[in-house]
Amino acid sequence: MKKRLLSAFLAVMMVLTMAPVAFAADTSVDSYDSLVEAINSASDGDTITLNGDIDVQRTLVVTKKLTLDLAGHKLHNTKDLWDAPTEKDNNWSLISVRGTGNLTITGNGTLDAKKDDCYAVDVQDETAKATLENGTFVGNITTVYVFEGTLVVKDGSYSIKQLNSNGVQNQYGLTINCYDQNYKNGTAKVLITGGTFAHFNPVDNAAEGAGTNFATSGYETVEGTDGLYTAQVKSDNAAAIDDVQYATLADAVAAANNGDTVTLLKNTAEDITIAQDKNIILDLNGKKLTNVASHTIFNNGTLTINGEGTVDNVTHGTAALYNKGTVVVNGGTFDRSEENGQNKGESGQNSWYTIKNVGTMTIKDGVTVQTAGNNTALGKFSSLVSNGYFDSGDYTANKGIDQPTLTINGGLFRGGLNTIKNDDRAKITIVNGTFTNYYQAVVMNHNVAEIKGGTFTAASDADSETYGIYNCGCAADIDLGTLTVSGGTFTGATYAVADVSSQNATVNISDGKFAGTKAAIVKSRSSKASISISGGDFSSDPTAYLARYTGTDGQKYVAGAINESPYFFRVALVKGNQIPVVPAVGETAAPSKEELEKTGMTEEAANAVAAAAKKVAAGDTEIKEAVAPIATGITDEKAEKYQQAAANDVDDVKKIEVRAYLEVKPTAYNGSAYTLDITPKYDVVVVGTKNGATAKKVVETNTLNVTKATEVSVQLPARFVSDTNTKLYVQHKGHEYDAAVTANNGVYTANFTNPHGFSPFTISKTSQTVATIGTDKYTSFADAVSAVPANGTIEITGGTSPYIGTANKTFTVKNSTSADITVNGQPIEPTKSYTFKYTHSSGGSSGGSSSGKTTYKVTTSAVNNGGVNASPSSAEKGATITITLSPDKGYKLDKLTVTDGSGKTVSTVKKSDTVYTFTMPASAVKVGVSYVKATTTPSKTKFNDVSANDWFASAVDYVTGKGMMNGTADNTFSPKANTTRGMVVTVLYRLENQPSTSAASFTDVASGAYYANAVAWANANGIVSGYGSGKFGPNDKVTREQLAAILYRYAQYKKYDVSVGEDTNILSYNDAQSISTYAIPAIQWACGAGVVTGKSGSKLDPKGNATRAEVAAMLMRFCENVK
Repeated sequence: MKKRLLSAFLAVMMVLTMAPVAFAADTSVDSYDSLVEAINSASDGDTITLNGDIDVQRTLVVTKKLTLDLAGHKLHNTKDLWDAPTEKDNNWSLISVRGTGNLTITGNGTLDAKKDDCYAVDVQDETAKATLENGTFVGNITTVYVFEGTLVVKDGSYSIKQLNSNGVQNQYGLTINCYDQNYKNGTAKVLITGGTFAHFNPVDNAAEGAGTNFATSGYETVEGTDGLYTAQVKSDNAAAIDDVQYATLADAVAAANNGDTVTLLKNTAEDITIAQDKNIILDLNGKKLTNVASHTIFNNGTLTINGEGTVDNVTHGTAALYNKGTVVVNGGTFDRSEENGQNKGESGQNSWYTIKNVGTMTIKDGVTVQTAGNNTALGKFSSLVSNGYFDSGDYTANKGIDQPTLTINGGLFRGGLNTIKNDDRAKITIVNGTFTNYYQAVVMNHNVAEIKGGTFTAASDADSETYGIYNCGCAADIDLGTLTVSGGTFTGATYAVADVSSQNATVNISDGKFAGTKAAIVKSRSSKASISISGGDFSSDPTAYLARYTGTDGQKYVAGAINESPYFFRVALVKGNQIPVVPAVGETAAPSKEELEKTGMTEEAANAVAAAAKKVAAGDTEIKEAVAPIATGITDEKAEKYQQAAANDVDDVKKIEVRAYLEVKPTAYNGSAYTLDITPKYDVVVVGTKNGATAKKVVETNTLNVTKATEVSVQLPARFVSDTNTKLYVQHKGHEYDAAVTANNGVYTANFTNPHGFSPFTISKTSQTVATIGTDKYTSFADAVSAVPANGTIEITGGTSPYIGTANKTFTVKNSTSADITVNGQPIEPTKSYTFKYTHSSGGSSGGSSSGKTTYKVTTSAVNNGGVNASPSSAEKGATITITLSPDKGYKLDKLTVTDGSGKTVSTVKKSDTVYTFTMPASAVKVGVSYVKATTTPSKTKFNDVSANDWFASAVDYVTGKGMMNGTADNTFSPKANTTRGMVVTVLYRLENQPSTSAASFTDVASGAYYANAVAWANANGIVSGYGSGKFGPNDKVTREQLAAILYRYAQYKKYDVSVGEDTNILSYNDAQSISTYAIPAIQWACGAGVVTGKSGSKLDPKGNATRAEVAAMLMRFCENVK
């Protein structure tokens, strides 16, 4: 085997050594003939090196790209080379570069032409080029002659032999020379960047007329002794092309050939124009280009902008980049740093677009476009980027192309009246990027716009309405208002998309995320646009704009509920009979004047508060965030129950709304204070038609739990305040908030942030603050003590001494009143502080200076048919309280409840049938007990069809208590009903807190179905795989073995130990042979882990449908037994 491998290797190596390889060759020569042969046989890119001096017999002609390395040797001629009268081969020099030849001479050697004969080098054709890097070059009357083509002199020494009697060149002696006409028409070019010239100044000579300059503006000469001129680069050049420098960027641009890269070398102030026939690259190179009086860069040709750096404009009415040609922007920051636009009507005498395009422009990732140096207070008069023509006058005066085209593939865009303005005749495509507007619209579209992605953020605190996209088709043909959105995230604006088109514009939205503080989508009353939405997530209900599905399979587009704040609606294609469940925010519910009077409120007070109470409002987003999970949690089964409950009132159901609202109950009012109880609630409303008319039916009402800090606005009763300067304070749950007063047409509203949930609020003209912790205010010292962190400080600012409040922590009290006070028996003078220290001992007591404990009372409610005792009857937070039950003979415990001061349930631990314990919270506690006759079945569950004696009762309590399953109606669980495959994966999905996921590929899982995300998640994580035919069967009844398999894979996904199944024997079950092969490991594990316990008759019933009771039991056992 080794011999065979070696043989194969040698064979390959032989082939490789025989194969031609395209490497540049290096040929050494030492004679004229060998040099001629080397030139003739050379390939492009070869180097020919001299090994000795060579006497040239006839002009050496180079038509290839070669390097001649003189290696310190000399080329010379002893016989005349200049053409005789009978020879017209244009032999004028030792070396002639012709055709497409490109010769570089290096090696610090010498080219020495015979006196009275020829030149050292000539270039004869426009496509030929000679580059002299170093060496000594001596000619007769001219050292190097250019008939046509290009000569580049980088270094070396240059002189001629024909001199006057005084030792300087004669009248014909021009060291570097061109054919005059060709020099004038640009076909003969000379570029000198270095070298020493005898009696010849390369930047000021008469070769092509007086003042001829063969160097660029970036070079100068220094005159030395003996008539020697040395060319050298200037020290402060602005730009370069390759290694050739220019004094100004404009010079470099003018000199650049198509394809050249012009590199900025320093910060410079110039107005740059790219000619129509130019195609160049500008490398900003980390430098800054600022205009002088006009557009900083005005492009008529083809321009690519690369590199980091800044293009700035500081002049009114001009842009950092104005394009009439073709531009690709790959890098750089574009700014109008002196932009002073104050608002829509005031330019500040210095305002315009940062970028204006009337040609073809592409902006790529890595580019930043801003205005006013990103000062968000300015740049509010002009748009940031303008694509297209402002009006017909702009089109006539500044026409680039008929349809200016702007493509944005990425970048950072911030500021401007409108950040991106797509104007008349123009087309824009936005693929990606980050766009921020502080004043009006992130994107304003007048003609044709397509948005595929990006992040678009508008200021939510602007002085007026803001827009993610403001679409305005105002004129046929050139101002179409055609908008297509297939991606992107739009947030912060008053409206994510607003259309005000006066023409028949079209807006098509197929995907994206849209959030507005007022609404996601809005269409003005005068708009004639057609808005069609077929996909996307929205902060408000987009149902009015849903696309009409044109397929024949009976599907439809619906806006269903999601819980992904700030997005609460998702448009998807679903089955035609699916009823969407959506969140909604309804009007505030408040009692009438007459109802208020019935509560005992005076007529005068009722008159004052009745109208105002209906205008109480709370943060829309926080309310939606609270109601969204309720909407998304409504299963198909529950939705069906709701529809049945509304059947007599709604016969054609369109949707089910979970409508949140505030229930406001004013309880007291006088000229100084206004107390009202604000409770968030929600109604489940079935919406549709009845006999063709709109119909609605409320089928459920509940309290809504809003836990996040929420902005609350309370309209004040008439004459409660008379101006916005009135200071108001809000007392709530021991806290006090400052309220800001706003006015609208003489109606005053108190506005404040409420971080502590909802309950009665009192709005007062007098502060009730007793103590503060930082910026938080408290209306009692005890509340402040409860809230202060360990080692924190409480400032007493009001109230009446003495102050009482202790806790198991060390804290400091500072007296910020003007009088002596006493705190927990400790005198404290004004401005002084005292630290109450807590020392924990083995007995749990506190010590130190003025230490103590805050205790809370335990009360027991009156009880029939027995007694109850709680010990101790008062205790500090964290203490263990023991409840002892003493039911009368023939009675036993029915229910035991322990609730804290806010009404929340405190969990208990059962020690025996008559002894329970709980841990004391930081509030008073109430214990409630009820007994029933021992022969009566206790009502341990809330479902009428689940008895406490049922084998599944505890499982039902467990899964419903954990939110894993719901009842099929308020008082029924339907334990014998079957469960679907879709329901099972939805339960597991909820256990995982509903992570985001991409859509599943099953053909029978509609994207808008309640189980769609759950199936997609379970499939992506290997928990379910479907039937193998592209179908999942979400509505199929789940069998017991399928349920075991799903739980088994879920346990593996959770990385739980499933090895218990490896040694589990299931053959003892009579029907073990009927288990499907795929399910055997799962059943073994489920039995071994106690998830499945079998049925009567020693059966597993693997093919039997799992009832809701069985699913509940298996889920409970899984959660309790599998880790």
